[in-house]
Amino acid sequence: MKILAFCLLTVSLFASDLKLQVFQPPTSTCPKSWFTDMKKVANEVDIITVMNVKNLKRQIGIPYDIQSCNTSIMGDYVFEGNVPYQAIKDFLKEKPKNAIGLSLPAYENDKTPKTVYILFENKSYKEYGKY
Repeated sequence: MKILAFCLLTVSLFASDLKLQVFQPPTSTCPKSWFTDMKKVANEVDIITVMNVKNLKRQIGIPYDIQSCNTSIMGDYVFEGNVPYQAIKDFLKEKPKNAIGLSLPAYENDKTPKTVYILFENKSYKEYGKY
């Protein structure tokens, strides 16, 4: 019985980390398919409309040149823009040292493949991969 209780507690703690909060402006035109993909990554996806998403981006430290339409937070990580599902899945599996998340800049939205950037604590970034 103690083992079962521990397992249930562990699962519930893990599940609570998988809540994705998507902060977007009222004028956002994020594709519904991206939200559907995010439900594969997170147990819960909450969309939060905010008048000034730029303040949030600034507080987090997302460099201006790789910003996009929305900013999502999952646990200790941030995902800027419509980061592809597979990139987030790879990132969460690896959890690179000193990384705070990933970004898909607005200028990458219509490209194939899309270049995703990894964000670091010191506000620097570099290419993470093509998805």
